[in-house]
Amino acid sequence: HEAWHVASTILNLTALVLSFLTILGMVGAGFLVKITAPGFNPDSARLAAYLTRIMFPSVVFMGVGMVISGILNASYKFAIPAFAPGFSNMIIIASVVLFSARYGITGLAVGTLVSFMGFLVLQIPVLKRVKFKYSLVLDLKHPAVRQLMLTIGPIVLGVAVNQINLALNRIFASWLAEGSISALNFAMKLMNLPQGIFVAAVASAIYPTMSAFAIKGEKKFFSETLLRGLGMVSLITIPAAVGLMVLRVPIIQLLFERGAFDHAATLATASALLYYSLGLFPGAANMVITRAYYAVGDVRTPVFAGIFSIAVNLILSVLFMGPLAHSGLALANSLATGANTLYLYYGLRKHLSFLKGKKLLISLGKICLASGMMALATWWAAAFLGTRLDLEAKGNLALLVISTIALGGCSYFAFVIMLKVEDVRLLLDDLWKKIKKTK
Repeated sequence: HEAWHVASTILNLTALVLSFLTILGMVGAGFLVKITAPGFNPDSARLAAYLTRIMFPSVVFMGVGMVISGILNASYKFAIPAFAPGFSNMIIIASVVLFSARYGITGLAVGTLVSFMGFLVLQIPVLKRVKFKYSLVLDLKHPAVRQLMLTIGPIVLGVAVNQINLALNRIFASWLAEGSISALNFAMKLMNLPQGIFVAAVASAIYPTMSAFAIKGEKKFFSETLLRGLGMVSLITIPAAVGLMVLRVPIIQLLFERGAFDHAATLATASALLYYSLGLFPGAANMVITRAYYAVGDVRTPVFAGIFSIAVNLILSVLFMGPLAHSGLALANSLATGANTLYLYYGLRKHLSFLKGKKLLISLGKICLASGMMALATWWAAAFLGTRLDLEAKGNLALLVISTIALGGCSYFAFVIMLKVEDVRLLLDDLWKKIKKTK
């Protein structure tokens, strides 16, 4: 009862604060656009303000949904909270495919709002299954709530780093050719699919275990859990990044190229996706390592790492946007994410003397080798089918994308087994144990 009382207070407080900020944001949308996109001409600025007003309520749905995700994770329910961000991204992509031709960019804005509603609504049935008892309460004097208020600032700053870096991308992109911001946004949505679906699940699942080991002072087991989490996310995100690089053009053509989104827009988005994909594994590792800091009660180091990351992104954006245009901003973002992750990883050594990265490096090397061989197989298959299919037909394009992804996935799985990647063996052992239990 006490836990649900505190959770209800946090839910209600989050909804109230974000509703207030939403009203301010909708009223001041024009001012916000001037700050975040200073390079827009008056017509573009008016359109951006209009779209901002449509999308701003999504802040409430996202915030409340994130609190619910936390409640579910604390109740050891990880699957749906991990899937929900990917589900949200899929709704956005579907809105582009289904409604962009008829409703234009307004359809995408509405789709974005609906996607965050979906993020929230998807989790409510699970909340009921854990027998959550909601109450209309705002107990700000409760010790647990007061403790949260004291620690929430650094945590929010640490989590906000990615959003700040993306905001920097958009500010710089507003000075570039028209469509640069859209190219960056679409590329980021695609890159977030594997991260949102799989990485969040791993990071959320290992956090309670790391917290338990931290409380007991069992640093060796803590380190092993962290390294296994990093191994698991590398097993998925490295080949996913390589696959996105190889198949970026046909994937974007299949999902987005219609109506005003012409082939030039496809190439612009594909270029951004190429460089954003470089940051897929560092970003995934960052999510896992940040949870390790929170598990040991260190909320300050992620903030310092974030400030360092923002500085790196700012400097590299200025250097790269000239020769590489919007793609340079994507590259700067990926390198800044990598810098953030390295800062955090090496900073953990003050907490964990058992953190030995040799085994992880060997595993990463094998995964990169397997991903490289997968890339060759995927590239060959795409080239082979591309010369034999009329890719102007969406059905043929879908056949190429689906078949090459399937071939790439199968070949990658075969290569990591051949190379005896440790995390694959552990996964297969776990799967075999579950099969034996079922029998």
